[in-house]
Amino acid sequence: MTAAADRTAEGRVAVELRSVPDCPNLAPARHELRAALADVGLPITVVTEVVGDYLSPSILVNGVDVMGATGDGSAACRLDIPTGERIRAALRQAIGAGPATTAREQSRVDCCQQPGNAIRTDRPHRAEQLPDSLQQVHRAILHHFAATGAAPTDADIRAAASEADLDTAKALRELAREDLVALDSGGRLVAAYPFSPTPTPHRVSFGDVEVYAMCAIGALGMPFMLGTDATITSADPHTGQPVRVTITNGAATFQPAEAVIVYAATGDAGRSVDTCCSTINFFTSASGAQAWIDAHPSLAATVLDQDQAVTLGRDIFEPLLAPHTALDHRLV
Repeated sequence: MTAAADRTAEGRVAVELRSVPDCPNLAPARHELRAALADVGLPITVVTEVVGDYLSPSILVNGVDVMGATGDGSAACRLDIPTGERIRAALRQAIGAGPATTAREQSRVDCCQQPGNAIRTDRPHRAEQLPDSLQQVHRAILHHFAATGAAPTDADIRAAASEADLDTAKALRELAREDLVALDSGGRLVAAYPFSPTPTPHRVSFGDVEVYAMCAIGALGMPFMLGTDATITSADPHTGQPVRVTITNGAATFQPAEAVIVYAATGDAGRSVDTCCSTINFFTSASGAQAWIDAHPSLAATVLDQDQAVTLGRDIFEPLLAPHTALDHRLV
């Protein structure tokens, strides 16, 4: 799809992921939905998750259950869990698409053409498609950041690559090609999304560890990826006023309560570190966010409310270390 076609398709599609509280099958359904969205070229931002008295889990595309249920009746765990095939069929019908462009083709062509895809919402799908040996190296890099708050050294990465029977430089190039990490001209890490090896405005603290996030969405996704509570401290780039987010048991509390997130990108194709990481930030208010957007007319930007931003961060980054082996120091 072209960027314009993506925006048009997105406007025609509304997806609801419904569940009862603590539904044991919610995570598999969410995983299938994420993969389907990536395959048909839609951003995760078309999805709204709701918890209540539903047949659970259910996925509705434009109000229609993908498995054909009527939606009537009281809360219950369903036996016909939504399948990837049925989700893709419903999404394709909703956008009027033919055979879907693969996630890799779509994301390389125009993933950064709009805010909804700038941060690569297909990142979990990209990671999942890696060979097991490359997944092992990628996870080792992420675990090192989580356990120490710092980037792994060259020796650390060589050890992880050697354990996976891979050449270090080649492994890093492959991970960078999928934009799971970013490298400088010397082959050193400048990003291992959502982690930053250098200071950014977004600090995330959990336990005794403090680490920097590449952007506001990465900061919000990090606690879900690690399966831990966390505190995020940042600042409104328009006013300089502080923004603080506390995530406890998966629930986020924002200070100030009116805080929002601007999701902005240059519109150029390329690495997330170059096209959007510095322009996805917390703001103390929607009016301040809009003022900042107005002052940066060259960016493609949108304002996300707190629930949208938390959901987006969780959906992009939680799968990267699933199942959780949070803060596993044995991998360091």
